[in-house]
Amino acid sequence: MIAAMAHDLNTPLTSILGFAELLASHPDLAETEKQEYYELIQKKSKHMAQLINDFKRFTKEKLELESMITKPTLATKLFADIAQEYEHELAERNCALTCRHAFTDTTQLLVYEPMIRRVFGNLFSNTVRYGGKKELHVYLTGYLQGQSAYFQIEDNGFGVPDKDLSSLFLKFFTVDPSRQMQTGGLGLGLASCKSIIEYHGGEIEAFPSPYGGLGIRFSLPLLT
Repeated sequence: MIAAMAHDLNTPLTSILGFAELLASHPDLAETEKQEYYELIQKKSKHMAQLINDFKRFTKEKLELESMITKPTLATKLFADIAQEYEHELAERNCALTCRHAFTDTTQLLVYEPMIRRVFGNLFSNTVRYGGKKELHVYLTGYLQGQSAYFQIEDNGFGVPDKDLSSLFLKFFTVDPSRQMQTGGLGLGLASCKSIIEYHGGEIEAFPSPYGGLGIRFSLPLLT
């Protein structure tokens, strides 16, 4: 993880050093050119700060998982709370959200809710960030199968190539590394989701959505 972190930080740092050296060695540059380089340095510095914050958050989360205390939670209430929260948030970003579930009023899960909410936050954030469409439509679904409750988040965006689906949950993996500077992030969001779900005894996977974009499905064991 440290090696990958160092690699991802090296790219913007090299650019910052290059721009700083250019400004120092060419004091006669036009003010418009200087301003352009200052803005690039600022942009890449913010990107480095984002990478460091992502890494700190991920390592802190691992420690939090080891000491988490799970509590019984109604699946219907959790689903309704998430639907209400992200319906408003997505609407502000001109994204539509359709929700439906097949949980019963007695369906209970044993979860550490702050962490499960973090999973939903990461998934919705990724959907909006990488959906790639101005009129994005997101679908949240919940259902029961066997001894587990399943949650799915799908979209009608551009999706992910089939060859990359199995790698999405690897630490530091990004489908298109060239877009990392534009979208931010260290490729730890989905790896974080995987850790949280597996700590709860569930599973998570990606699949091509019939709506045209990406689908993420995760399970949580039922409280029996």
